[in-house]
Amino acid sequence: MDKISVLYLTLYGAKVGGGEVQYEYLIKGLDRKRFHPIVICPSKGDLVESLLSEGIPTHILKLPRWLHVQSILTKRLAVQRIVQFAKKADINLIHSDYRMNPYMLAVSRELSIPNVVHVRSKMRENHAKYYSLKQASSVISIGHRYRDALIQDGVPEEKIEIIFDAVDISKFKPKKSKENVLVQEYAPNAKVLVGFVGRIELAKRQLDFLRIVKDILSSGREAHFFVIGDIYSKRYHYKLKAFCNENELNPYVTFTGRLSNMPAVLASLDFLLTLSGGSVMIEAMSCGIPVIFATSADPLKLHIVQHNETGIVVSKTSLNSATKAAIDLID
Repeated sequence: MDKISVLYLTLYGAKVGGGEVQYEYLIKGLDRKRFHPIVICPSKGDLVESLLSEGIPTHILKLPRWLHVQSILTKRLAVQRIVQFAKKADINLIHSDYRMNPYMLAVSRELSIPNVVHVRSKMRENHAKYYSLKQASSVISIGHRYRDALIQDGVPEEKIEIIFDAVDISKFKPKKSKENVLVQEYAPNAKVLVGFVGRIELAKRQLDFLRIVKDILSSGREAHFFVIGDIYSKRYHYKLKAFCNENELNPYVTFTGRLSNMPAVLASLDFLLTLSGGSVMIEAMSCGIPVIFATSADPLKLHIVQHNETGIVVSKTSLNSATKAAIDLID
């Protein structure tokens, strides 16, 4: 039996966030006796290098974000490039993030093959319509709340499968030694280490995290706080630094930038606080680290972080509840 050739389109060539790590797990985990993965990335980076190191054909082809480009001609030329590539590679299935669905639909129509859309986050209003998600052959949602939103947007329920994010437990595991990479590198006198992980942009809510930090310190608690992640928005990063300066937080807050040794970093924390979710929560739990998760979802409907069992769930709209949960853990 011939192998099934699967084409993956990634949004980035680097592992800028949890989404890219999850695709890496998926692609590397395929049964190579049955499947032949081929990957297209828009640029070079450590994701490309990682895939190539495993012998996975990985190509650089920049496809403009569909809603970012107004020119019909530009879109048409990009579609032609991806269709030609898929024909030449004799692709049997195409899989990507929902924002690439217009490209996938073009390939699906031209080659008469199915496409799989991956939804990893809450979509903006009308995005299901703009990206024609109802036309997808199948949709993967990483959570029930995203599935429910897709159904409300008109995507047939029978097309949707829920597949939760994964974690490599051989890498993300509790720290056995007394070595603490964060203490060694950044905060030699810190007693409690609190982490916030995510690329620096408005959607990740680092500014709200710093407001929580300010309130924690005002309560008299002692801790050191780490903002871990690449700078995606320089303007937002400047705003965060200005907030730290204005509120005298600099001795207590470290912006680490992007770190490559995340298993050791997470295992060095006393707890993780997140205001936007993501697979980093699973990674932290795999390291045996408590997680505070601020969300607007009904806690009873959550399947990864369950309140007072696998973490602490607080209201996304109330920073005070996150502050109180953090103080309780520090105490």
